[in-house]
Amino acid sequence: MSGSGFQFDASQPYQLDAIASVADLFDGQPKDAEKLVTTLRGVAVLPESDQAALDIDLTQEVGAVGNSLVLDRDLILANLQRVQDRNGLEVASSLAGDALDFDIEMETGTGKTYVYLRTIFDLAVRYNFTKFVILVPSVAIREGVSTSIRLMRAHFENLYKPQGITFDASIYSGKSAEEVQSFATSTNVQILIMTIDSIRGNANTRIIHQTRDKLNGLRPIDYLKATHPVVIMDEPQNMESQLSQSAVGELEPVFTVRYSATHKKQRNVVYRLDPVDAHDLGLVKQIVVAEVAQQGADATPYIKLLEVRREPSWSARLELSCRKVDGSLERRIVSVKQHQELSDPRLTNNPIYEGWRINEMSIEPAYIDLTTHGFLFEGESIGASAGAIYKEMIRETIREHLRKESMLRSKGIKVLSLFFVDKVASYLGVGANNDDANGDFVQWFDEVFIEERAKSPRYQELLPQAPSELRRAYFSQIKRGKTTSFQDSSGTSRADDDAYELIMQQKERLLDENEPVRFIFSHSALREGWDNPNVFQICTLREMGAETERRQTLGRGLRLPVAKTDDGYARVADRGIATLTVVANESYTKFADALQREYKDAGVEIGRVRRAEFSKIPLQDENGVLTDDQFGYKRSVLVWEHLKDKGFIDKEGAVTSKFQPNQLGFDLGLPVDFAWAESIIIELVGRANIGKYVKPVSKRQPRVLNKQLYSNPVFEEFWEAISQKTTYRVQVGRNQLIDNAVRAIREAPKIDALRIQVTRAGVKVLRGGAKGEELGTRSADLKGSYDLPDIITELQEATSLTRKTIVDILIGSERLGEFIGNPNDFIAMTKRSLQAELAKIVVDGIQYERIAGSVYELRELQKDGEEEKERFLDQMYKVQHAQKTDFDYVLFDSDVERQFAELLDSREDIKLFMKLPAKFKIDTPVGPYNPDWAIIKQEDGEDRIYMIRETKSTLDDSKLRPTELAKIKSAKRHFEAIGIDDYARAVPGAWKL
Repeated sequence: MSGSGFQFDASQPYQLDAIASVADLFDGQPKDAEKLVTTLRGVAVLPESDQAALDIDLTQEVGAVGNSLVLDRDLILANLQRVQDRNGLEVASSLAGDALDFDIEMETGTGKTYVYLRTIFDLAVRYNFTKFVILVPSVAIREGVSTSIRLMRAHFENLYKPQGITFDASIYSGKSAEEVQSFATSTNVQILIMTIDSIRGNANTRIIHQTRDKLNGLRPIDYLKATHPVVIMDEPQNMESQLSQSAVGELEPVFTVRYSATHKKQRNVVYRLDPVDAHDLGLVKQIVVAEVAQQGADATPYIKLLEVRREPSWSARLELSCRKVDGSLERRIVSVKQHQELSDPRLTNNPIYEGWRINEMSIEPAYIDLTTHGFLFEGESIGASAGAIYKEMIRETIREHLRKESMLRSKGIKVLSLFFVDKVASYLGVGANNDDANGDFVQWFDEVFIEERAKSPRYQELLPQAPSELRRAYFSQIKRGKTTSFQDSSGTSRADDDAYELIMQQKERLLDENEPVRFIFSHSALREGWDNPNVFQICTLREMGAETERRQTLGRGLRLPVAKTDDGYARVADRGIATLTVVANESYTKFADALQREYKDAGVEIGRVRRAEFSKIPLQDENGVLTDDQFGYKRSVLVWEHLKDKGFIDKEGAVTSKFQPNQLGFDLGLPVDFAWAESIIIELVGRANIGKYVKPVSKRQPRVLNKQLYSNPVFEEFWEAISQKTTYRVQVGRNQLIDNAVRAIREAPKIDALRIQVTRAGVKVLRGGAKGEELGTRSADLKGSYDLPDIITELQEATSLTRKTIVDILIGSERLGEFIGNPNDFIAMTKRSLQAELAKIVVDGIQYERIAGSVYELRELQKDGEEEKERFLDQMYKVQHAQKTDFDYVLFDSDVERQFAELLDSREDIKLFMKLPAKFKIDTPVGPYNPDWAIIKQEDGEDRIYMIRETKSTLDDSKLRPTELAKIKSAKRHFEAIGIDDYARAVPGAWKL
């Protein structure tokens, strides 16, 4: 990849889950459905007037190569239910709206565009679907999608060209009708990006509905229709109107998939990654709030004079801070008479105005005389000294920016800050462009930037440019003749598109260190479609208004940052770097509460216990051993109802004061079926609080490195011993594997043969027996009617076993007849059985051997230790004996780890302990493993003992997931191979020190 491109990770588990969730809906769809339909069409008795006949005519007339879905609706519903159950979602009893409409919910910043683009290729590989229309609500998003495809093209070609997939992507501009022709007739994968506006309308308003000679007298929409495209809707909540819905229907899609973070209307939900999941998985930045609010209760109340009137009687129109029914304040315009108390319940109902009245009014010039202030002229305001507060907010943002810049410059990460302004004039003033802008915000920014930069030689060295070079504004432009002016806008008008195109297409340029722009000013909340991964500060220089404003504003900076490397831009998931600071003019609590309300209105429970909270807990088998199966939605709801009935949570899912897990003898009183999962449930409930997702800046605490420790010979010797490298090989007894696999396949549930139904309406494929014969239907088994996939190669790729072993297993299973009747389902079942058996056997046959090198060099540890990172007090334990470990604070991920750190700190025989950094990784057959603690123990006069400890909540193997257990067993063998014999699991009450 070129050094300037973006690197995309093809193996993010949550993205692969989202892709598989859509692809698995069509499990059982034959790959050569098109051929099947053509072959079997002749069998069907088709009366002339039949719709299917017309369809065939249109397809033939256009010469369209389209998508054929031949699965029965009931089969798709069964697949949907399986996918929903696997993803811990409520399982639907029928298809919502009886339509093939599917919802994917993914939090902003988690790679939604990547997921749906890659889903296209997966559907092409698995089922030979080739025609895709991506529908978007605006030009800005259309540009964004087009940019994404351009940036990801090389990545997708790498992944899918070897599988025979090539693709073309184009934007439907609506300018010439012929652009649909090649889309309809090409045989490779075709992706067409359209705005909803280009199809919404009729022959008078849209080219797409007009007949064209060049298209044999057909309309462009007929060409699209003939292909039955898969329609992918990006941000569908902005396309929910009746008109938009009918426009989508006119494309006659084979099915529709909708992708959004905030669906207004829920249909068949197949995958959900909400803000809570995204944060827990470390897929978005940690949100931090820096508050800059007016201090002190004696602050002047806010009063703005808009107008003085004489008719019908003397009154002044004032903007005042009025109390709403729910107790919150909002600015409203009220009409006030002379001598009327401004705190009057009919006016403001706000006690801050007590004693404030208008003594006198004048029209020429227009002013009022206020009791405790004096004259206030029309257009002037006092109180809530917005100016002073905004200037302080700009200062706070610049401070945060400079701090981050000095932390991250050496890592190749360019820092950006984003300001949202109340109106264009506040930035431009009387100027016309970025160079001659002289509004208040520009003057304050330039002045404060120079002041703050002067405080440190490091800052001066990092950003020596003039402030005007470092800032850039993106506003909507209006062109009149040869002049261009800027305007305030909602962010949805045509005039916005120029500004957006500029900022959208400059995504890479903005990330380039050589581009001086670092501070971006914008008017409307750069609506959905724009974000930049390296926005680390967001400052709102206006009152937070609309219901979704905080969440939308945050969305512009939630994406994980990228660092420039030799291979292009790579994502940085390090929690100590990935933080987004919001500089707000309201208190942390107010911001967090308002954000929580916004999420709740959008149907997201953040900082509360969700009904599906427990659905991903692993299930036990009849012997009490944890499996890879999950609790599922129904069980989760039962647990949620139990917690509510017992008073641990309220009806909103908020945790109550009765939930005190650290008290002696605390217990949830769970029903006997779920009692074994109590510790996991307690941990999940404990995590449900808004403070986990949004933190105040005051809780930030830098850690101080104990430099002497790393250069101490005792430590050097210790580190060399524990960080030695190994390699492993696995010896698997072939006969044992074959016996186990044959048994597992024989015990797997029966696979129903697929049947073909040829009806007057076309061809359908279903599982199992025929469903009540209908008029003019013929039904036959699929056996032998199409080419079988290469089962041996597929299983080899999935398991790395030899062909001979796979053949022996398949013949031994005596179930190959079912493969011929339903190849896809049979391959999926065999793959699952083989992988499960391999996982069990691999760990028992693993052997580690020491090799040269270190898993994490000491010099690298020292270098990483000196770098400042963002850390928060609620995730750290303050060390009492600083000489015993490498930092003054120890990081912890759970309460068990906190207790263990406290114990190590207090025990005299523990001479040294450290929480091993995330980079300290050991290879195992089930993925890399990062052990928790390294310890030196020494009692008087005895030799030093090197220990490695893994902290868990239980010693019972059956309570750990199979992969977790496999990693721990492998690690024990690795440490034995390098001479560290004391590796153990430590749990409360049995710390094994």
